[in-house]
Amino acid sequence: MSILSEAAKTASSHPMMPTVALGEQTEQQYYAIARLLMQIDYRVLDLLDLEHNSSLFIWIYAALVFAISWAIGLLVQWIVVDISRLLARHIANDVYAKLREQKFFTKICRILPALVFAIFIQFTLSYKATLSTWLTRFCWVYVVIVLAISLSALSQAVWSHVNERNNTRKLPLRGLIQLVKGIIWILCTIIVVGILCNKSPGSLLAGLGAFAAVLMLVFKDSILGLVAGVQLSENDSLHVGDWIKVPGTDANGIVQEVTLTTVKVLNWDKTTTSLPPYSLVSGSFTNYRSMQQSNSREISRAYFIDADSIVPTTDAMLDEYEKIPLLTDWIKKKREEKAAGHTQDAARVDGVVAGSIESNLGVFRAYMKIFLDQSPLVDHRPESECFVSTLAQTPSGVPLRIYCFTSTSAWVAYESIQSAIFEHIAVMLYHFGLYSFENPSGRDTILDGYLSPGKNPDVLFGLPYPFYNASGTPQNPAYPAQTSVDPQPNSMKTS
Repeated sequence: MSILSEAAKTASSHPMMPTVALGEQTEQQYYAIARLLMQIDYRVLDLLDLEHNSSLFIWIYAALVFAISWAIGLLVQWIVVDISRLLARHIANDVYAKLREQKFFTKICRILPALVFAIFIQFTLSYKATLSTWLTRFCWVYVVIVLAISLSALSQAVWSHVNERNNTRKLPLRGLIQLVKGIIWILCTIIVVGILCNKSPGSLLAGLGAFAAVLMLVFKDSILGLVAGVQLSENDSLHVGDWIKVPGTDANGIVQEVTLTTVKVLNWDKTTTSLPPYSLVSGSFTNYRSMQQSNSREISRAYFIDADSIVPTTDAMLDEYEKIPLLTDWIKKKREEKAAGHTQDAARVDGVVAGSIESNLGVFRAYMKIFLDQSPLVDHRPESECFVSTLAQTPSGVPLRIYCFTSTSAWVAYESIQSAIFEHIAVMLYHFGLYSFENPSGRDTILDGYLSPGKNPDVLFGLPYPFYNASGTPQNPAYPAQTSVDPQPNSMKTS
């Protein structure tokens, strides 16, 4: 038993060796267990006829302690995990469920074998017991690593709870939890190095200042990502689930994840684009969140009208326009204003401003404004502007601009509403003597070649509009029907 007593004294007096503080009664109990293990060790050495080999004694003792510690750890882990499974049936707590999901209880129980091993192995330490010293150090390294793993699981569970329950604004907090994990593992690394080098972790932390420049270079992306994440969260610029578009990149879709180093965007073509968070802060990007929340979406699009079809209105034309249900009251009021000598002044409360009866395009502008005002597909809230205007003339004609907001922000529905509005424009143009601008085609060249020698235009199909001749079809009031009717409007006669 001399080795046991010498080892105990040396273990308690060694200045740099991690020790476990035990009470006197507990220490006596461990002494009793240690004596039992050493007796087993002696019997093994007796069987091998190596009772005086102290190095082998330590190896066998360490193996016995390791086996017992591992068995105790597995037993306690099984008990704790089983109890946590039973408690889960009675504890309706989200944090507890997240802890079990992250296997926190299993991970934290893995510390116990190392603690038992560290306690028992100290009873075999001696001044020359280098093996035991390193085994103890490795044991404490294992404890530190398991603690880091357990704390990472704990922080992940807490973050998952906060993100799912309390993060109603879907702020990009994943970068913060990655920062917490990074700090845990940095401290773990420093402590491990301190244990292995037999130095105080405080002195190692003090020496890190000399490597600050290197650390800044190594963790540059993480530091920039952290700063960008804080700025995006503080300014409420980006949420998980937002639709964003980043100029100069392929990113145009829904934000899936925001981490310290990456913003993942699921594009509409089902591809994924990864961006550094700092690029969103240093550059610019478009966030469609406010559009989605308003449940409306802007339509700002022009329909090009051929300038040759824009003509002054006559009384006969206004009489025809007045038969259109949406324009009946509007034309009457406009005629009354004109008879009273009132100008079209937006400042007059009783003035009918939308559109003008001076031209067929002005009347059509008024028609489209009334059509949009009565459409349930258009948002009519005060903050959603709606107007129809003409823009500066271009070589492609006069742009008729439609500006309004749809009553939904859903993409498919928005495209359907926009298409329906401009299809309605195309259908209604001929009622007002208007037609859209189109570049000359091969057909136009043929017609020009037919008319140049002075052929009869009455027999042509598609002159001038709406692509029919006068035989019982709706006629454009700006172009009276011809008296000569071609019985076969699709044919082109030579003379």
